[in-house]
Amino acid sequence: MKTCNMRVQGYDARAQRGWIRWELFLHDEVRDVLPTPRDDTLCVVYRGEPDPEAWTATLIAAGFPAPRFDERTDDADTDEPEGAAA
Repeated sequence: MKTCNMRVQGYDARAQRGWIRWELFLHDEVRDVLPTPRDDTLCVVYRGEPDPEAWTATLIAAGFPAPRFDERTDDADTDEPEGAAA
């Protein structure tokens, strides 16, 4: 699995993580949405190819501000069992 950071500058994304996570689960490749040390940034865990344009469209349609996604992606820690991120 891979990860990328999603930043919503000036917005407390951490406080809305549950709702953001719920919306992003509409995309089959998204496996989890995790908090980061920054209030305005979340970490999206996904499998396969990222689709930040579709993720952005989903979040905007749900009433969230438009996020920015890191260009760079990282491999997630694969030592955890598959269901550990849920």
